[in-house]
Amino acid sequence: MEPGTGGPSRLQWQHPAPLRVVQRRPHHRARNPEHRAPTRTMYKKDSGGQSALHVAARMGHAGIVVEMVRRCPDAIELRDDDGRTFVHTAAREKRSNVVALATTTAFQRGHLDTQDRDGNTPLHLAVAAGAHSVVKDLLRKGKVRTNVLNNDGNTAFDLAAGSTNFFTMVSLVVTLVAYGAQLRPQRQDHLKPWRWSGGNDAATAAGWQGIDKTSDSLALVAVLIASSAFAAGFNLPGGYNGTTGEATLARKFFFKWFLCLDTVAVATSVVAVVLLVYGKASRSAGSWKSFVLALHCMWVSLVSLLLAFFAALTAVVSAREAFFYVLLAIYTAIHFLTMFIVKWIGPHTGVRTVWRFLRQYKRLKAPHVIKRQYPLAGAIVLNLIVFWVTSLSAYVVILFIRAKSDSEVVRLATSPAPSPL
Repeated sequence: MEPGTGGPSRLQWQHPAPLRVVQRRPHHRARNPEHRAPTRTMYKKDSGGQSALHVAARMGHAGIVVEMVRRCPDAIELRDDDGRTFVHTAAREKRSNVVALATTTAFQRGHLDTQDRDGNTPLHLAVAAGAHSVVKDLLRKGKVRTNVLNNDGNTAFDLAAGSTNFFTMVSLVVTLVAYGAQLRPQRQDHLKPWRWSGGNDAATAAGWQGIDKTSDSLALVAVLIASSAFAAGFNLPGGYNGTTGEATLARKFFFKWFLCLDTVAVATSVVAVVLLVYGKASRSAGSWKSFVLALHCMWVSLVSLLLAFFAALTAVVSAREAFFYVLLAIYTAIHFLTMFIVKWIGPHTGVRTVWRFLRQYKRLKAPHVIKRQYPLAGAIVLNLIVFWVTSLSAYVVILFIRAKSDSEVVRLATSPAPSPL
């Protein structure tokens, strides 16, 4: 019947009333109309076979899902035309709040391994969508099975190879390995390493071109760092003794620290330049390794130069609390910036998951299979840990210099005055 003739309109046939309420109203406003609706309306479906529970899960309305399941517990068994439950829908749409709800409810855990018409479980759909937070909830809280094969013979871990984004791939692999996910049984000579944009040659070439351009900029920065470190080495703090030509502060503890740190800055910056030039010229399979190693050398040179500056100031300036805390505040800001960088470019997982990944990576029966198919996943995690340790070590060195400065002041204050001649 047409709209306005007293019967239900086409929209009403395609989208029953509870579905329209779920779509239009926020969480706290949608509950009252649902309470007033008859229970049988919860089981009505739209033209795509989706019930109101599917729509609420797709839109991430966890509060509405709770109310619907409370009123109609057997509604969790409703499936759409693709044979998917509301958990499938939430996993595909990256609705971690709804999936987390399903993993914490005891009577829903039995439905977390349910397969749709294509044989996909919610874990399959979450991996295919790149929803690493949903994958983590399903594995850690839901204790789902990871060896379930879909109709194409793939486990959920196998679908991670379809990720076209590098950071998404790393996050998925780290999470899946950390919680013991399994790959399908297959011959190792059939394994294909993960490549940018699904192995598209044009995208791979663009990735190498991006590394080349970045290498040019980084080489220039490394040369500037080396020049600054060289200049600091020739223009020593405190100057030179006009008679002997020796550095005035040569016997001071902090001056020796300055020389060591400045030498490290010079050496690592020069090594970074050499590695960047080598990687740009070789364009071999290992050039990305030289690129990453050059990044580490540059970061060490920057941190060493900053610490050398701090040691030089401590050597020539009398100890003052305000002076120290200003420098400490500056480096604390730099430290938090590095932590933000690690969080931004690293796997979007917690520290606990990363440590589980490192432990599990060694215990796998066939770790070489993971290394062969996802060679960059373990490398990026290890390199980020090295980056984090370098930053933390610099922070410890600053505190050590401060403590040593205080002990020097106390020693000078308590030392006896020289006897008069």
